[in-house]
Parts: sequence; structure tokens; C-alpha cells
Amino acid sequence: MTKEIADLTGVHPNTVRLYEEWGYISEVKRAGNNYRQFTERHLDEMKLARIALPGPYPIDGYIVNELVRKYASSDFKVALRLASEYLHKVEIEIEEALEAIGVLDRWFENSLGSKDKILYKTRKATANKLKITIDMLRTWERNGLFTVRRSESGRLIFSEWDIEKIKVIRLLRNCGYSIASLLNVFQNQKDDIKPSELLNLPVDNNDFYYVTDRYMHFLNEHKERAERLISLIKNK
Repeated sequence: MTKEIADLTGVHPNTVRLYEEWGYISEVKRAGNNYRQFTERHLDEMKLARIALPGPYPIDGYIVNELVRKYASSDFKVALRLASEYLHKVEIEIEEALEAIGVLDRWFENSLGSKDKILYKTRKATANKLKITIDMLRTWERNGLFTVRRSESGRLIFSEWDIEKIKVIRLLRNCGYSIASLLNVFQNQKDDIKPSELLNLPVDNNDFYYVTDRYMHFLNEHKERAERLISLIKNK
């Protein structure tokens, strides 16, 4: 019965019905009395879905939703590939976050990237390197989070200093800071202001690092979740 499997997996019976409707568990046959007949397979599918589905996600949620559907349709090979992709993307996100936190550490110590060391000369190259979209970059520019600089010949230039700043903006946005709140952090009307001075946060450094620690905890939870999914699929 629906209530029994709902109780076993800690959800409301309506959730079980929706999971079947959305393809998160395989089709449930009905007995002559019209009661749903759940099997051990459905219980396994529900358990996997309950690990995978709760959001939000640090990556495209489509990957996670699709791996649940593939598992329910017994396409375990594709489900495993998607679970591995989930893990890989989360690991990349962890690396990016740790790198940005390292930049913050250096900023608070007044150890800054060079404004003379030019790394990129187009928005596209910068966006690709930092794994953001050109639209995101333009939005941050338009809202005054950083100032685009140009060489004497008029070409766009992104220095080591600029790249560090964009990495920190990306981290702060992922941590939940709104663009409006970041304007209080990056008041860059004067290009010669040190980044450490721009970090005029309305909280002290310890509180700020608490926020980034929470984001790292969020990422590590997703890493553990992806590893559990891989283990479940492999042991199927």
C-alpha cells in the first residue's frame, strides 16, 4: 500500500504518487481491489530518490533528476554515468570555492594579485576560465561590482587582480549574497582602492567566514550524496 512505502521512506503518501507520475519510481501495478502493489524494487527506487532529489543543488538539477528517472527505468548504466557526472561537477565546484576562499585569505592579509599581469583580453575567455556566463559577467559589470579596464589600444583587459575579484564575486553570489549587498562590499569607484579595503562587510571577518564555511558544508554534503548514489547504483 502507498502509506506503507511512504512510512518506510519518511514521506507523505502523495509524494509517492507524484514520484510515480513524474517517473522517479517505476510504474506500480494494481491488485484486483485497485490497491497499489509495491515491491522491493519500488522501495529501492524511493530510497535512491530521497537521497538524490532534495534541493537546492550547486549544479544543474537536471542531471540529478534525470539519474533518478534512469534508475527507475532500470537504465543503470546511464544512471551511474549521471551520478558520476554529478560528483565530478560538485568536486569542481569545491575546488573553485576553495580557490576563491584562498583569494579572500590573501586579500585580508593585503597580499593582492597584480594589476599589471594581464591574463585575458576578452569576456569570453574570462567567462570560460571562471565557469560563468558572459551574461553574468556583463551583469556584474553593469551593476558596478567591478570596472572593465582597457589597454591603451582600447582592448579589454583582465588582470590577475580582476580575475581574483571576479572569483570572489562568484563565491559570494554562491554563498547567497545579493548583488545589492555586494555593492556594499565592492565600492570600486576608485580603481586604486585595495581589495581588502573594498571588503567593507557589514559583519566582521569571522562572521563572513562562517557564511563561506556553511557554503563549503553545503558542497561537501552534495559530494557525500553523490558518492552514496554511485554506491547504491553499483551495488544494484
